[in-house]
Amino acid sequence: MTSEPDLQQFFRVAEDLLAEQGPNPDAFGRVGSLLRPLAADPKLVDPSRLAALHNSSAGFTILGHGNGGSTLMLGRFRSDAPTPVHNHNSWGVLCVIRGRDRHILWAREDDGSQPGRARLRQVESQELGTGEIAWFPDVPGDIHSQQGIGGDAWELVYFARDPTTRSRLYFDPDRERVEERAPV
Repeated sequence: MTSEPDLQQFFRVAEDLLAEQGPNPDAFGRVGSLLRPLAADPKLVDPSRLAALHNSSAGFTILGHGNGGSTLMLGRFRSDAPTPVHNHNSWGVLCVIRGRDRHILWAREDDGSQPGRARLRQVESQELGTGEIAWFPDVPGDIHSQQGIGGDAWELVYFARDPTTRSRLYFDPDRERVEERAPV
């Protein structure tokens, strides 16, 4: 397992960068560049962590928190079904560490005034391999879905805010439905 100072250095550099530049595509790209060496660190993403996560129903584990409230997560995305379309109430930067991932970004087209109803459109679909990065913007642009391609995909995801502390929205684009659920 990676020592705490390694993760703390990552958090310090990422949070300083974002405090200086703000959350924008250039800053997200630079954070992605910081994630790549972590993703390649066999101590951080060792076989025992992956095995435990493979058997976990949640599909993720929190690796750490920064002083500014940011969070680093290790996630597994199965190939047998996509995740539900959902949000995290935060922007995020991801780096694929193993496998291939289909990451789909969605946009809400309605104004949210009808409870339980939501009209979405797909904005972007990317297929990402090991070492590749992607990002999703802050609320309301943080709606996305993911799926492993040809096997499970494993990712590091860096969030501005801990996604496990707030209720999230889950969307059914085909039925134009949305449901709020307690944090995972």
